[in-house]
Amino acid sequence: MNAARRVVRVICAFNGVCAVACGGFMMAGAAGALPALFEGAFSFFNAMVPAIQALPLPAFMTQDLFWPGLALLLVNGVANLVATALFARHDRRARAWALAAGVLLVCWCALELAYLPNAVSAAYFAMGVVQTACSAAMRPRASDLEPGAS
Repeated sequence: MNAARRVVRVICAFNGVCAVACGGFMMAGAAGALPALFEGAFSFFNAMVPAIQALPLPAFMTQDLFWPGLALLLVNGVANLVATALFARHDRRARAWALAAGVLLVCWCALELAYLPNAVSAAYFAMGVVQTACSAAMRPRASDLEPGAS
């Protein structure tokens, strides 16, 4: 396995798990469904609500963290987890999914950095650039299966 493929597999798995966990946490907190144990941790996320209201989004999407959490889960989480699953199956479509997930992450973080500059978004932006570059550099392997083959 070449270095670019290893890097992309790790980044996709990491980003997918983190996006699903954080997105789910944001949605549950906004819905008031977090166990008391997590209420203190969620106050950090609640502090972001006034900041996200600066984003060019409809008001109902910025009144709490439900919609940003859902978007995080669906846009970054699903794309990266699909890529991770396809890599595990040696499916040729894994590279395309990883490339799309990397581009989505770069766009997502660029928007965040334009309106809400912060170190976390900058780090994920850099990770998205690495993911995109490594995905673009990957070459298909002979052992990769055609889509739908088992």
